[in-house]
Amino acid sequence: MSGNSEKLLKGAYDLHVHTSPDVMERSIDDIDLAKMMKSKGMGGFVIKSHHSTSYGRATLVRKEVPGVNVFGGIALNNPLGGLNPQAVDTAGRMGAKIIWMPTVDADNEAGKFLDTTNKKLPYWANIQRELYDMGMLREPISVKDENGKLKGEVDEILELIAKYNMILATGHLKPADSMDVVKRAAAKHVSRIVITHPEFPTTLFTLEQQHELSKYKVYFERCYTTPATGKTEWDYVLKEVKETGPERNILSTDLGQPNALLPPDGYKKFIEFFIESGMQDAEIEQMVSKNQEKLLLE
Repeated sequence: MSGNSEKLLKGAYDLHVHTSPDVMERSIDDIDLAKMMKSKGMGGFVIKSHHSTSYGRATLVRKEVPGVNVFGGIALNNPLGGLNPQAVDTAGRMGAKIIWMPTVDADNEAGKFLDTTNKKLPYWANIQRELYDMGMLREPISVKDENGKLKGEVDEILELIAKYNMILATGHLKPADSMDVVKRAAAKHVSRIVITHPEFPTTLFTLEQQHELSKYKVYFERCYTTPATGKTEWDYVLKEVKETGPERNILSTDLGQPNALLPPDGYKKFIEFFIESGMQDAEIEQMVSKNQEKLLLE
């Protein structure tokens, strides 16, 4: 089994890693992760930051560690102006690969980080609590106006994503809002769409919703940390993948927390789970490299 997982790890891409520098402690920095992935023969990764840009960092890492494809983008949270078309345009001009809809500042996450009794809160909840205590936490971000319609800024952002051929990721929006954004994105000719961890507690899509989204040729991003930290069941992730098909799924880790596995190690364990579950090598390869190559390189 371990030989198969190591073979499948070669050429694999992780579209969801949290590296340093960041506003919180991380297990590894951009350059060291690139070197580690290169040593394992992996294809590359996408740097995700909830609070700052990562596309400039990615450009420098590619120069420092040639042979590994490293990409970045922005999450449309309050530190970058929220639903800020200008930030998206700048990102596009500078070679950003992915634009996440609001994550930690999404109205879908509002106030949930204050529940300190919840042992399964994400790592970023600590920063949100600190900002709240300091009186610096701004209003949560909604993609809809008071009439329940998508805001004009969302249309501007989607048009820019299409213009610069970037990837739209749904972030931490409410599932119903994500579905409306995806449908609008398709109408705006956005051709690369990722549904961010659709089994995460606050972004939990039903199987019926996932089947509906499949009509728009989206990719469902299954993150290792969601089942690994008990936020969902391993078997449910497997069921989702089988229901929607390997051709519409990508495996990521969402790793970078200081008390967790390093991203390549978590990725290997994720692959091993699918091997143990009876999936064929070709199906797993589709989810770890081929689908990512379509998103990132074509």
